[in-house]
Amino acid sequence: RDITERKAYERQLIEARDLSEEANRAKSRFLANMSHELRTPLNAIIGFSEVMTHEMFGVLGSPRYLEYSRLIHESGNHLLELINGILDMSKIEAGKFELSEEVFDFQAVAEASVRFVKLAAERAGVALKTQIAPEAGFIFADKRALKQILVNLLSNGVKFTPKGGEVTVRGTVDANGVEISVTDTGVGIAQKDLERLGKPFEQVEGEHVRKKEGTGLGLSLVKALAAMHGGEAILE
Repeated sequence: RDITERKAYERQLIEARDLSEEANRAKSRFLANMSHELRTPLNAIIGFSEVMTHEMFGVLGSPRYLEYSRLIHESGNHLLELINGILDMSKIEAGKFELSEEVFDFQAVAEASVRFVKLAAERAGVALKTQIAPEAGFIFADKRALKQILVNLLSNGVKFTPKGGEVTVRGTVDANGVEISVTDTGVGIAQKDLERLGKPFEQVEGEHVRKKEGTGLGLSLVKALAAMHGGEAILE
């Protein structure tokens, strides 16, 4: 039998796959390089604006300068978070993100994560709560990754919860291990959007969403980091 056509088709598939993998590697290299290049000037922006905010070398003069310094500092930190998210996602996709697991105080990490979004929550009029069961007080995981998971989920909760609402972090232990949940009284997510969320750069479409900042990377990072711990991220 003449299988020339089939072999040619197989060769095309292999070439297409190789091109796709190379494009993916190039994208990851580009993101890593860009993130590194962007972080260098950002560190100066954050550092010097912090010096100005604390008026380390004398009074700034007008109170407006002090307010502008704070805004520069906050914006710089926000940009750094976005860049770190992109860098972590590209590391995970390239298989170069390694967990550094240890036993640590989960209660302390949960409280630190809540403090991280406290200012945004106060501005939005949203209450933050933690309910960590005593048996989930100390856990074995990657501390930085877990804090990143919590901060991403808490930020989302605060972002989409109207004034007077609340966002709660809970920690319990069941037969499968530690269950961590972040719940909010916000706008919720339509059933048709649940499947898409968790893929990199995906966001729910809607009037209330377009008004909010974000890259759509938060939930995909949460899913990837949970999977690396041998767990799973469930969205309801």
